[in-house]
Amino acid sequence: MTTAEPPAPARPTALTRPLLATISRNGRWLNALSLLAIVVGIQSLVASAPLAAAVRLLLPSEGLLAGLGDGLRRGYSQAMAEGAACGVRTPALELGWLEPGVDPQPALSHAARNALLIAPPAADLAAYGRLAQQQRLSVLLPLQRGRSLDGLAQLPGSDRLWPVLPSRSLEADRLAEGLLSEGRRRVMVVRDPSADSLALAKRFEASFSNGRGSLIGVDGAVISLAGGDQAGIDQLVRDVDWYRPDALVILTGSHSTLAKSLRRASWPEGLLLAWTAAPLQPLGQPQLGVDPQSRGSGWQAFSQRFNQRWGYRPGLVESAGYDTGLIALLASLPVAGRPGWDLHWLNARAKPLPLCAALQQRQLGASVRPQAATSGLDLAPGVSPRADLRLHRLASSTTAPPPP
Repeated sequence: MTTAEPPAPARPTALTRPLLATISRNGRWLNALSLLAIVVGIQSLVASAPLAAAVRLLLPSEGLLAGLGDGLRRGYSQAMAEGAACGVRTPALELGWLEPGVDPQPALSHAARNALLIAPPAADLAAYGRLAQQQRLSVLLPLQRGRSLDGLAQLPGSDRLWPVLPSRSLEADRLAEGLLSEGRRRVMVVRDPSADSLALAKRFEASFSNGRGSLIGVDGAVISLAGGDQAGIDQLVRDVDWYRPDALVILTGSHSTLAKSLRRASWPEGLLLAWTAAPLQPLGQPQLGVDPQSRGSGWQAFSQRFNQRWGYRPGLVESAGYDTGLIALLASLPVAGRPGWDLHWLNARAKPLPLCAALQQRQLGASVRPQAATSGLDLAPGVSPRADLRLHRLASSTTAPPPP
């Protein structure tokens, strides 16, 4: 088989000789121009591609927790607005959505790496610990406060996980302390069937017993009761009437079915209803609760500013978003050429400072603690902050409206 020879190159003609000569003389300039065009093209591609944001906020994509995202983002936005007013450039934020309880590693494995990750509520702490360890990034837990925090310090990567909210166990301790200080040492305790309420009941029982209080009733045990169990609620009313405790301690959410059923029940006159949250409304009985919004030294000022901007009073979700924003602002500041995304600049023993003062001190390289809304912000990795929890009392009212 024969192969055709390539055609001979064309001989230069009178028309092509000047052009070839010019190309030869200016070859190095053409090479330079080609290189410049390549560089400009690459820069254009980089400019058109999305840049990695310093902070990524993950939110639940569905379910009951999905509605928390708006309040969390408004609180975070409030902190950013106040940081900008202090003259600080705020860090870029990127949003993401995950199904509740999902491991974030597959979703983030192909995403641009961030410096600070804000986990969604009800996060799988073991999964986020692994992610923090693998990617060497700090993870804030703005809405994690239930029993999942109990073993947090033992998880791999816990040295990079930072709870923002005080643990709910503090509310059980504060309620036990308040009852004992009033001389109420004999109580009955009822809870809903949830695992969180079980953990809260165990914490209350331990705190109350350490203060020489006692649980009374059938077997002296905590009573687990579903809100729709009317026969069980009627039996509870009869037991309370028989044992006459100093207080009935109710461990459930303020808006739960059980809470609504117990507010509608007919209790013996003068019985104190004790809640781990603030009482919602006057009832025919005196009430004692723990105010969940008297937590940090910055709460009052934050609440006023938030109300002015958004037109409603903030709650725990909004204040958690605000404190998360404070941390992100301070972490983003470059000090000696490096930002503080590792959060080691947080000083749990420092005097809490207003935001502008905290930002100024941080820029000078100092370890700081800003005035927070939800807690004292005495943060440490793997450990929940503490809070100043105040007791809230409501006297009995014979004119109280029928409870919902």
